[in-house]
Amino acid sequence: MALNKFSPERFNQKLVFGVLKSVQNENTGANTTSFEPSFSLWTMPYTRTLSQNLSINGTAYEDSIQMVVRHNPAINRQLIVQYSGQLYKIIDNSVDDSNQVIGYDILTLKLNQKAGK
Repeated sequence: MALNKFSPERFNQKLVFGVLKSVQNENTGANTTSFEPSFSLWTMPYTRTLSQNLSINGTAYEDSIQMVVRHNPAINRQLIVQYSGQLYKIIDNSVDDSNQVIGYDILTLKLNQKAGK
């Protein structure tokens, strides 16, 4: 998909990509989950139309958000994404497969219910 409609000044928010690690609390000995950042990218929210929102009701994409980033081959579905203080899992990565010099990918993110704070 060729996505040339994104201007650089709209990429004014950050996504932090990383993994969840199990960490043992030194005081109690209990294991907790901790987010370990790997890299970050500038992003912009991608707004769906009303008909798109209605068509995803009842699917895995319900209650998800979409973010646009510059194409990066390091992005995969095993990564966890931190955005606005919350952790999300990547449920889809629409990769820009055009031959443009600057490519953009649309990430579909869903709130990660398993992640601890």
